[in-house]
Amino acid sequence: MDRLYIYTVEEGDTVTSIAERFRSSVELVRAANPQTEALVAGQHLRVPVLGPIRVRVQSGDSLWAYSLRYDLPVEVIAAANNLGPPYTIVVGQVLTIPAVLPEAHGSLAWLSTRAGRPDLFVRSAQDPRARRITFRLALESSVPRWSPDGRLIAFVGRGNALWTTDPKTLRSDRLIENLQIYTDFDWSPNSTSIAFSRREVVPFIVTINVVTGQTNFVTEGTWPNYLPEGKRLIYVRTTNGQSQLYAINVDGTDRRQVTDLTELGEIVSLAVSPDGTKAAFAFPLVSAARIYVTDLATGAITPTPPGPLGRDFNPVWSANSQYLAYNASTDEGPMGLRGIVRVVNREGELVHDLTDTACFAGRMTFSPDSRSIAYSNCLSIEPQVSLVSAHTRPIQITALGSNENPDWTMIGGQLTAQG
Repeated sequence: MDRLYIYTVEEGDTVTSIAERFRSSVELVRAANPQTEALVAGQHLRVPVLGPIRVRVQSGDSLWAYSLRYDLPVEVIAAANNLGPPYTIVVGQVLTIPAVLPEAHGSLAWLSTRAGRPDLFVRSAQDPRARRITFRLALESSVPRWSPDGRLIAFVGRGNALWTTDPKTLRSDRLIENLQIYTDFDWSPNSTSIAFSRREVVPFIVTINVVTGQTNFVTEGTWPNYLPEGKRLIYVRTTNGQSQLYAINVDGTDRRQVTDLTELGEIVSLAVSPDGTKAAFAFPLVSAARIYVTDLATGAITPTPPGPLGRDFNPVWSANSQYLAYNASTDEGPMGLRGIVRVVNREGELVHDLTDTACFAGRMTFSPDSRSIAYSNCLSIEPQVSLVSAHTRPIQITALGSNENPDWTMIGGQLTAQG
């Protein structure tokens, strides 16, 4: 996969010194940051690195075609090969593609407008280039979610319907229509059903079998999350302006209240840890929220460290259930609000802040090995999917169109760059 390092400018840095540090070039750095003139400490730059990818130009190839193939700006590829407008290339010519190769296992899915309108794309070891898997089905609000077996991707798309798509066959099936565009849903652990919230006069939770289309009413509530055994759900129920977490069997029996909150407000963005012992959520309001961690056995609630603005969103658990990441908003950045990728342990204690380049309230996802996080940076007007870990600098892996809402599955081997 193609990469652009995201570097935070320090006092005394120059474009030349940064290029030398990354074994890049002044031309490449400037091509990747066309709006940058004078450097300022704290500023973020994209730094392309000359990698081992070499391609030989074939009949019909163009720099624009390579730009689409490797998801890099035309100007960056041109700078790597000392080409100027109109960027003419000839058959047989060998081009260098800027790239670096950090380890990242599994397959990524995300929402992109690189084809001109919103649709879903994937990348994996078998096909490291961005591959479109839906065609005029996604919405600007679509959030792809891999099934646990890595076979299907679910999302709310055209017709405000819940869809599934098979990334291998490109078959898309419409499961149910007339949902809200931000409908919350969760896959069953065996990948056969999806639980979702139907928000009408009274919101209620429904399960649907992705093969037969059979639906079953479960209970009133929102934000359903399956527990690991697949027989019970954790969900939110709000009465008279006060939310609580509940547990219930998928057949609607044996309901149990989990929390005993006394403050008014609505729980949102509920996320149950993969081991089924903890839950995280944002409370009390979407516009001014804090992330909390709940012990599902005792109902004990622990607040996490708030971000600078106290507007924290979209908690997500690591695959090993040991870490929780969320978007802690900050007012830093010339493009307006951005978010810190904040990581806490399962008790809600701060572990580290990985980057402050995340899009405000943007969604993120852990890698299957729990070491890296995929998120969207907002260094420019259009968000771009990026990777970050405790031991690496943030790396941008998309560049064309708007790219956001990533989701990661372990299926698909190792993501690498190839020519």
